[in-house]
Amino acid sequence: MKLNNRTSAPRGTVGSAADLDVPTEADVVVVGSGASGMAAALSAAAKGAEVLVLESERLVGGTSAISGGAIWVPNHGYSYKALGTSDSREEGRIYLLGEGRDETLDPKVVDAFLDTAPEVAHFIEERTGLRWIPVAWPDYTSDIRGASNFRALFPAPFAPDGLGEDAALVRPPKKSGMARNPLPLWLMNGIQRVWLGGYALIGALLEGALDLGVQVRTDTRVTRLISSGGQVTGVEIDGPRGGATVSARQGVILASGGFEGSSDLTSKYLGGEFGVQVSVQGHLGDAVQMATDVGADLVGMDQAWWMPGIQVPGEELDGRPISRLVQGERALPHTIMVNRHGERFGNEAASYNDLGAVMRTADPETGEMVNETAWMIFDEYYHERYAFLGAQPGGEYPSNIVSAPTLEALARQCGIDPTGLTRTVREFNPEAAKGRDPWFGRGTTTFERFFGDHSPFLGRLSWNSWSPRLAGRSRDLLAKLIGPIAGFVMAYFSKSRRGDLMRRLLVRPLATVMRPALRNPASGALGPVDRPPYYAVKVQASAIGTLGGPRTDEKGRVLDLAGDPIEGLYAAGNVGGAATLGFYGGAGGTIVLGVVFGFLAGEDAANRPI
Repeated sequence: MKLNNRTSAPRGTVGSAADLDVPTEADVVVVGSGASGMAAALSAAAKGAEVLVLESERLVGGTSAISGGAIWVPNHGYSYKALGTSDSREEGRIYLLGEGRDETLDPKVVDAFLDTAPEVAHFIEERTGLRWIPVAWPDYTSDIRGASNFRALFPAPFAPDGLGEDAALVRPPKKSGMARNPLPLWLMNGIQRVWLGGYALIGALLEGALDLGVQVRTDTRVTRLISSGGQVTGVEIDGPRGGATVSARQGVILASGGFEGSSDLTSKYLGGEFGVQVSVQGHLGDAVQMATDVGADLVGMDQAWWMPGIQVPGEELDGRPISRLVQGERALPHTIMVNRHGERFGNEAASYNDLGAVMRTADPETGEMVNETAWMIFDEYYHERYAFLGAQPGGEYPSNIVSAPTLEALARQCGIDPTGLTRTVREFNPEAAKGRDPWFGRGTTTFERFFGDHSPFLGRLSWNSWSPRLAGRSRDLLAKLIGPIAGFVMAYFSKSRRGDLMRRLLVRPLATVMRPALRNPASGALGPVDRPPYYAVKVQASAIGTLGGPRTDEKGRVLDLAGDPIEGLYAAGNVGGAATLGFYGGAGGTIVLGVVFGFLAGEDAANRPI
């Protein structure tokens, strides 16, 4: 029997149902092992419940594990003095309920989120070895009342030593397509001995849950909810050893992700399946059907957390092609995005959720999603100056990027209307040279400029300005030199539970580096596409998760068609109907909804009488 890392109590176990027996009963059964599910398990176990987590895939973590791992928390209270900022619950409420959302969102659910999010951030720190690092990162709708530049909390580097052999069961990160980022992620490239981002978040949540005796079984798909007398009492499962029944004495919490991987459900509710995938396998919408079968009301089925993706040849996850996320690359100058008609269709520097939604918008007359497949067009200036899809400035691109000496030739290679593309670029260039976009307003908000090209400290004398390629090579060399040392120090802080000190050491330097990006000029996000040769890469609309599912209340309880709670059934995360109905507050805006309502669901379930 394994013992808790910090007490003598029995420790939970994690492994495939092929290797470990699946308990036949528990107080609380959690379906899914992403951030939502693990937060629910941690919360219920902290209240003394016996918890079982069931995960359909081989590894723990879901899409949360391959994400940045951030959570978006208004009024979080961390390091405000060092950041030079302040926030309040009321400002967060004004932001969330602005632009008419006070007419569509449930105020009780919004208030529960605002009241609980800071508590959950601190709860995770108290119950795991994780610490949060607050950074400067604008809210995604940064130009409305209540918006802030300092609500994102990123996981500090986490040492997985406490997981031992179980560390191999946590889903590792995938490659990122981010070319430039005000957060100096390049420093992390050489760091060893610690986990970062979503990998760190899931690792810490798993370790904390195991320390509280939580049992986690992978390769176990939940196929049906068992109910009796209007109350959910357990689940039916299918695993390597066949089918079985698991009783849940206090409740079942659905936290198994969305349905972006289901051709049937995406066609039914979202107008068609996705051409590329940016999330992990296993998100087939099982929970939607199971909840419907016990009388749950559904909400938000036509919504998703949208994300443009680029498929790089040969890149796979679990034997299936997986695309790179297209984020800050779009906000750099000397690039535009067009559809097959050669026409721009939106603000390229907008948040991925907003741009992705435009890409998936159907023509009201034809029903066609004309922008679903687009092309990112850029010139030699962009190529020489910015890293992209793993290639350093001026480097060799992967084969999915095509080039041509003229825009007309480029258009013909891509199947774009040459006349449309040349007309678009001809109209765009003179305005972009002045730092203006009269069509879509690109570069007019803090968020849109945040990822732009600007060197606030040395200007044209900076390495990035006079030799981008040398700057990139120098950063890589520096990361390799200091990475092992930095990793050793960070691992020490993490293992010794001195993450507070690590936070104090990191917040002020990071703020010094990142705050100037909040003042980037519009010219950093705009520039003419006028230096041949020209380049193009296909960009397709996708989603990091759908958000439709059973309607839930302020405690994460699933509601029936009459608006009453279904006893013993809860939902959180992308299966939980999303408290904000698709409004993406800022970096970490999806994960935070999952961990907050997972926490509330776990707490409420653990308090139910047996």
